[in-house]
Amino acid sequence: MSTVQLAQIKTDSKTSAIQSELRIGQLRIPLPNRFPISPERNALKPAGVKEPLPGEVAVLARLAPPETVKKILTQEEALKSMARFLSKETTADAVRMLYLAFKGGAVINQTQDLKTILDLQYLAGLDIITVQHSLDISLDDYESHLHFAERWADERGVDKPIMPIIQASDNKETAAKLLALVEKHEPSMLGFDLRGGFYYHALRAIEEFKIRKPEIWIHAFQTPPKIRFGRGLLTCSEGMVLPMFGIDSFSRWIVPPPPTPLTKEVINVFDRKGWGALKKKDYEAIRKNTTSCNCAVCQGKDLEPFYEGKVLDVLARAKVHDHLSQRKELEAARDSIKKGEFLSLLNTKEYPREFLKQIPKDKETAK
Repeated sequence: MSTVQLAQIKTDSKTSAIQSELRIGQLRIPLPNRFPISPERNALKPAGVKEPLPGEVAVLARLAPPETVKKILTQEEALKSMARFLSKETTADAVRMLYLAFKGGAVINQTQDLKTILDLQYLAGLDIITVQHSLDISLDDYESHLHFAERWADERGVDKPIMPIIQASDNKETAAKLLALVEKHEPSMLGFDLRGGFYYHALRAIEEFKIRKPEIWIHAFQTPPKIRFGRGLLTCSEGMVLPMFGIDSFSRWIVPPPPTPLTKEVINVFDRKGWGALKKKDYEAIRKNTTSCNCAVCQGKDLEPFYEGKVLDVLARAKVHDHLSQRKELEAARDSIKKGEFLSLLNTKEYPREFLKQIPKDKETAK
């Protein structure tokens, strides 16, 4: 089995952020970090970027509405076809894991269905086996799922680490119970499904778990571009502040196409200067028509080339830019945590600074 562990752990002085090294087999991956999902890799060609998208861990993310889940669970050819696609999606040197974004009431709640999803991951040759939790499943049923996955691995001789993925709840007590349940299984890693939102109390529960178990790698799935907190939507990039809650890495959300026609003006684009997500008119007004970014998409140019062409091309550029630029900014985050100065770094960034004003004062200095 490729062992998964965190090493060289260094804690921030005023937040729960941790700078560390994720070791998976022979790989050494600096944390905090951001890892790509399938739609971001698919965006490379329309974005005009020839180089592969950087990311040592590949999240093979799929939308999973009821009809898709039913086909995988009941049709042999659908199962084999998906396994083939998953096995070929990335290069062999990436650490690959599956994430299904269940939609429309789709859920895996029967052990035989769980076995099919586990077999799918085995057939695809994935490196990490994920066992996803849903808020529609009771705590007892999810614990049964974890026990079943462990027995399945033993019986099949599957020598791969298992990542439990729990969904964020609105209730801190529920989140704490879920974490206590998972902790009994002594995982080396934990997935946290943000469900495209910002769940403050669940994040606080994750933070407390991480303080107790700093050696466990925690990855956040379904991270939206902005924070919805209190009554409104903040400009602050959600992924960039997740380290203060003990999150080691994250990946962006995978969402269905919008119900209304997408336009270039409503696409969120990461702002490296202020660590926010800005729309076109905001970039024009606040940043004077420049992204101040030298990534492979922006290349230090103004906004005109970025917004040229079809709307889906602009969306592709935004996806690739967000990934590349946030990975670069996370280098500064790692350096600041190592020095115990992550909170100071957040306060130099316009939009995290606004976010910090919204949360309880004790959170900023929690340890």
